[in-house]
Amino acid sequence: MSTIDRYIFKQMIFPFIFGLLIFTFSVTINRILLLTQMVLNEGISVLAVLKLASLTIPDFMIITLPISFLLAVLAVFGKMTQDNEIAALTASGVSMFKLTKPVIIFALIPLSISIFFSFYMAPRFNFFFRVLAVKEVKNAALSALKKNMFTDRFGNLRIFVKDVNTNKNTLKGIFILNKVGNEPETLIAKRGVITYNQKQNTLSLYLKNGIIQNQNPYSKNFWILHFDDYKINIKLRGLSFPGKNSSVHFLTFPQLTRRYLSEHNHKLKSMYLVYMYKKIAIPIAALLFVFIGLPLGMLIEKRSLFLAIFYTIIIVVIYYVLFTSGFYLSLRNQVNPFIGTWGADLFLVVLGIILYTKAFLRQ
Repeated sequence: MSTIDRYIFKQMIFPFIFGLLIFTFSVTINRILLLTQMVLNEGISVLAVLKLASLTIPDFMIITLPISFLLAVLAVFGKMTQDNEIAALTASGVSMFKLTKPVIIFALIPLSISIFFSFYMAPRFNFFFRVLAVKEVKNAALSALKKNMFTDRFGNLRIFVKDVNTNKNTLKGIFILNKVGNEPETLIAKRGVITYNQKQNTLSLYLKNGIIQNQNPYSKNFWILHFDDYKINIKLRGLSFPGKNSSVHFLTFPQLTRRYLSEHNHKLKSMYLVYMYKKIAIPIAALLFVFIGLPLGMLIEKRSLFLAIFYTIIIVVIYYVLFTSGFYLSLRNQVNPFIGTWGADLFLVVLGIILYTKAFLRQ
């Protein structure tokens, strides 16, 4: 690398790291705010929410890496233009194509990391997120059972226990109020055990030595049933435990490829292809941002980091809208998978050619 290449490369490091921290922090905070519903509705701890939010970072960085790179290019070349460094370099015989070289080399950093996250890290962390989320909902439900207290965390059931052993999940002195249709039902048992079925995402309450009392509210009739063993299944709200074939979001790129090659169903085959394209198209945006950020930075009339952030957000929003629209249309088989998922990148190519040509002619 020449002196100019090293200079441009070093200049891009700080705004790139700054953008990566700002954009990743912003989307993570937004996810934390969404996850606070689990604190309110499911009773999970704030610490668990922070753990869950941290597991979403690899998925976010697939896009925040290219965005941060675009910000860095805009900020550096905007600064160099306003400080007349571009004019001086041009007068010295340095062409715009030579200025592009260190930017492309730097682009390989967010491109390679984004591809690695997209292909391998994000699917695995998405799986870990689902597993942890289900476990936290289960633990919150179990922790709601407190000694000598009623809890209504189990749907229509109101449960009271005299004693609970959270380590062994055993209960003693169980009193349950339930409603079957319009008829109130009371269950009383001496002891019980509560277990979790991860496939069905249900808690099973096994009651021992008890009675069930049911009374019709429109008459004085009621009946009592004595039982030795009685089972109640409680469906937990929220996410279900992930299985091997539960979601394409948990599949790495090689796994998606194998699914695509072995699948005979046309719709599923098309879906796998769309997700394969998605894993490639977003990271490639980092490379395409070279030919947008560099000329746009040279064309900006005012030197301002906030202006660079503004242009970055505008470009990313347009890209995101185009990509998301094309992606979901592709999933619905309303457009060709290639056009749908690569359409936003093709837009960047066209925009880059226009801006690059305009900046080149301006020199």
